[in-house]
Amino acid sequence: MIRHLLLSVCLALAALPAVKAAPIDGIRIESPHRKVVVIVDGQQVCSPTNSCFVANLRGSCRLEIYEAPSRGGNPRQGKLLHEERVSCSAGKVKDIFVPTSGKPGGHWGDSAPHKPGRPGGRPTETEGYGLVMSPSAFEKFVQLVKKQTFDSERREVIDHALLTSLFTTDQCIRLMDLYDFDREKKQLMKKIYPKIVDKPNFYYAIDKLNFPSDQREVREFVKKYHEKNQ
Repeated sequence: MIRHLLLSVCLALAALPAVKAAPIDGIRIESPHRKVVVIVDGQQVCSPTNSCFVANLRGSCRLEIYEAPSRGGNPRQGKLLHEERVSCSAGKVKDIFVPTSGKPGGHWGDSAPHKPGRPGGRPTETEGYGLVMSPSAFEKFVQLVKKQTFDSERREVIDHALLTSLFTTDQCIRLMDLYDFDREKKQLMKKIYPKIVDKPNFYYAIDKLNFPSDQREVREFVKKYHEKNQ
């Protein structure tokens, strides 16, 4: 019991500075209650999904979020849930949350970890939120993982972090480097992939596996994940 409490406190402290910086830039859209279609400057950037990350945007762009049409077709046939002109800059992640109601979504993560409609309220696991660990917080997290004596304890620390945190592909690769065998790396990759914010870059992590058969296995996992969540 004491060990679990200490682990929770360590991870909570590591997560506190996460909102100050993120190692990537772009717009992250979370819609845990319904599938949406995201359009940037008139171009659809994702299939119907509950989570979308649009990376490497610069300058001003027009963002539209529609409820996914029940039978496909023109994405604008769905209900408009959110619309705004977004100013994007390097090193910044703009987060947009689509709430349960049909009202326009809000933001979180720009300056404080709050849920729209609940000022000061910290997102919870069941609400589908998460924060990308800042570089400094992630370094502390890596050291915490390294300190564990047994693989079971290492998995426990990582599993605990996955409940509340999001990760980048580069961070996944760093965690993979803590393991010696592809079997362990594959387990980590399959577990962490749903929490990766820059999924289009995940092939860099797959390329770190030593054997083509293991790479194919993870690619097949990624394929099935997206088929299931479309």
